[in-house]
Amino acid sequence: MNKNVTVIVGTKWGDEGKGKIASREAKDAKLVIRATGGNNAGHTIVFNGIKLPLHLVPGGIVYPNTTCIIGPGVVLDLEVLLSEIELLKETGISDIDSRLKISGRAHVILPYHKELDVLYENFKKHPVGTTKRGIGPSYADKNNRTGIRMYDLLLTEDELKEKIEEAIKPHNQLFIDNNMKEAVADANSLAKQYHIYGEKLAKYITDISPLISDSIDNNEKIVVEGAQAFRLDLDHGDYPMVTSSNPVVSGTLCGAALPPQALNTVIGVDKAYNSRVGNGPFPTELPASIDENGNVIENVTPLEGDIVRDLGHEYGTTTKRPRRCGWMDCPILRSAKYTSGIDYLCLNHLDTLGQIGLKLGYVKVCTSYKYKGQVINYYPDDINLSHEIPEPIYETLDGGWTIDSSCKTYDELPELAKRFIEIVEKASGIPVKYLGTGPANDDLIVRE
Repeated sequence: MNKNVTVIVGTKWGDEGKGKIASREAKDAKLVIRATGGNNAGHTIVFNGIKLPLHLVPGGIVYPNTTCIIGPGVVLDLEVLLSEIELLKETGISDIDSRLKISGRAHVILPYHKELDVLYENFKKHPVGTTKRGIGPSYADKNNRTGIRMYDLLLTEDELKEKIEEAIKPHNQLFIDNNMKEAVADANSLAKQYHIYGEKLAKYITDISPLISDSIDNNEKIVVEGAQAFRLDLDHGDYPMVTSSNPVVSGTLCGAALPPQALNTVIGVDKAYNSRVGNGPFPTELPASIDENGNVIENVTPLEGDIVRDLGHEYGTTTKRPRRCGWMDCPILRSAKYTSGIDYLCLNHLDTLGQIGLKLGYVKVCTSYKYKGQVINYYPDDINLSHEIPEPIYETLDGGWTIDSSCKTYDELPELAKRFIEIVEKASGIPVKYLGTGPANDDLIVRE
């Protein structure tokens, strides 16, 4: 089988800047596929100088020779999907109707899923901090075999109503039992509304198998734009503070309907410092002026985490929530290398880390942990049992650096930046091939 698939995967908790390397790889791709998650993920692309925030449609849609697929592993908020399609058309991106394909097997997020998302979070003593977009409940219905798929939208209205009636029975009872009568779903109105959505989206809904098999047989490049990241994986992440799908490479291949034999290259993406949205362990997290609700505390002396967050502009794209920030964590990278089979690393925000170093006077890199009285070089999966967060062991670099806009090669980088990269490579075991040195897609050094 031809090995023509490149997968781009996050190595920590998302927000690593996967869009930059995805854009580069998609330029000469035949197919670009989104495989997991919902509109809780996404990235911003630039077309003719206009920034386009996309949460469902693959960013490769900006290239006229590329066909973009939303795979069966994705869950879809149809209002968001339709608004993105309209935005792309208004921006002047060509042939959307012929180049966007949606797997009929992909599942749909319905209004009651969002209500359930809020309810489930309220039930928990330690909430996950979900985006409240109905992602998890939609996946739960999928696993319970009562989910509504894109194919179902093409049924008659009566057939769709019958499926929705079956799906909402336990949910409506839960809403009634918890005094949420306003959330009780009506199968008639939902069937009518989503049948209309089906008519609008019918031109995109298809069996994607022939597209994939033809591209593999013809040895055409296929790129999978990964969503979320390793530590958010349902099976391999910081459970229960995880997403509801499998964004590691094996799960991404499954969600894209791709065979593992076709995999050629895995590019892991990380930031030169690290950040996290929501709750969960973060060994290298720095102290910051953020209250218990995740809001910035104003008019206080900035702490280390505040300086990193502000220099990196680390606020949620949609929620505007301040992200938790900390130093580069290489043991997690090393674990991600083996769980996802990472071949090369793309390190973004190398310029930002240099500015952080100039502001603080130092840059730190976590190269190993002290955990249960031992020094280890991997991320342990039993911290819920040990009740112990691994203690970072750091290597410290004095000062920081500035990367000039004229810097286009690895050799031109400041020596201290090169030293940082060498430390990351040695501790993680992953060669750093791509370096993000600025906000634009072209601010990327490729190290051959």
